[in-house]
Amino acid sequence: MIEKLLKKSEYKSLEILSKEALEGLFHGKHKSILHGFSSEFKEFKSYEQGENPRNIDWKLFGKTDKLYTKTYQDETNIKVYFILDISSSMYFPIDSNEKINKAVQIVATLSTILQKQKDSFGVIFMSDDLTFESKLGHSLAHLKYIYQALENLIAENSIKKKTGFPDLIKDRIESLGAKKKIYFISDLMFSEVENSTFIQSMLEIKALKNEVEILYMVDPSEIKSPNSYSNYMNIEDKETDEILSIHIDQFNETLQKMHELKFENLISKLTQKGIKTHLLSVEQPLINLVKQII
Repeated sequence: MIEKLLKKSEYKSLEILSKEALEGLFHGKHKSILHGFSSEFKEFKSYEQGENPRNIDWKLFGKTDKLYTKTYQDETNIKVYFILDISSSMYFPIDSNEKINKAVQIVATLSTILQKQKDSFGVIFMSDDLTFESKLGHSLAHLKYIYQALENLIAENSIKKKTGFPDLIKDRIESLGAKKKIYFISDLMFSEVENSTFIQSMLEIKALKNEVEILYMVDPSEIKSPNSYSNYMNIEDKETDEILSIHIDQFNETLQKMHELKFENLISKLTQKGIKTHLLSVEQPLINLVKQII
């Protein structure tokens, strides 16, 4: 299923996608792509007989006439959770499900990168309840397990569930633990009360020394309606199934106001608190979206 999904983009398979991400985007870079596994110089110490002479700093020997070795320390591998909002609005537009499709592709790509870096990762799917949660892992078998979970998610095509994302996150703060990198992937279709709950939850999660980033999935038609020959259009509420008829100009004005309010009441407040939000417009190629994140 993911392979079929990726064929719609500029890639033919997840394997090719991963290689392009690792070799194309990051060609020549030696540091970990997502700040994970690497070794850093710690200090010099006097050479002792029996130690590996390869670690001797011969340039320093030339200056001091004394033998010193370099010692290194491994950075702690990062642990990453991808928490994906799978409420009904994420399956918009109906004909393409482009928001959820691109979200799945992004999670699959970043998981592939993390597995290559020997960093642990896991996924959690939420709507109005917790539908799936994996353990953290870094093996190839674990990566394939994550692929399968994502494939199962796409196979559902549409989920008739209301958004309960902010309340569920609030209940999961303690179980997420500390000192992790956590990506929240959502279209942020929340009520005013849910906005407040979401912001507070993000701050509490950050206070536990977690690094928090929001991947804000947006379809262009949610900001401005595509060109239409009719002055009116019918809109289906994905979460109530109600059909609404509205003039196109009024509709576009409403969309713009909603978008501005979301920035004012949610995204700008998150930014002010040091929580990064990536606005990801789903009509862009996957490779461009990944570049924005990392």
